[in-house]
Amino acid sequence: DFARMSWGRFGSGGKYDARHTFVDDWRLEHLWRRFGEGLAKAILAHVITAPDYTIETSFPFELVQYQVWRSRVLMSYWQEYGVVVIPVLQWGNPLSYELCSSGIRQGSVVAVRGPQRGCEYAWLDGAFFMKNALHPSLVLHFGNRLEIWDNGLYFPLSRR
Repeated sequence: DFARMSWGRFGSGGKYDARHTFVDDWRLEHLWRRFGEGLAKAILAHVITAPDYTIETSFPFELVQYQVWRSRVLMSYWQEYGVVVIPVLQWGNPLSYELCSSGIRQGSVVAVRGPQRGCEYAWLDGAFFMKNALHPSLVLHFGNRLEIWDNGLYFPLSRR
């Protein structure tokens, strides 16, 4: 039951039921460079969001591909070892939307980070695309809250 879970930030201490990866990329980089250590941390988390590697609207398409690809590779790898991994919704500019939605099954439970202040309109464009393309069964929405999801659970992003 995701609504009753306590969510902690990946890379921080404390006892939580699950971990989200909506953190700076430098905190996630070792998951990619050291698969074994990353797997151990994912196993200890039991439930974790897929790595949310940054995708900016200004990124070249090839970099967007790389960021999405490595998030999906780690998600699949951790799932093979029994970890419950929630796919993350990420996108850059409109040219990246289709790529960024690939590899996520329609009707899945997904996680997303809310928009940063000042980026709400651009974020909403991508969120509406993901909502219509994937029809998620549940959206775990972390951070700044925008009422877009019919089936969303909202969680604050804690710096601890």
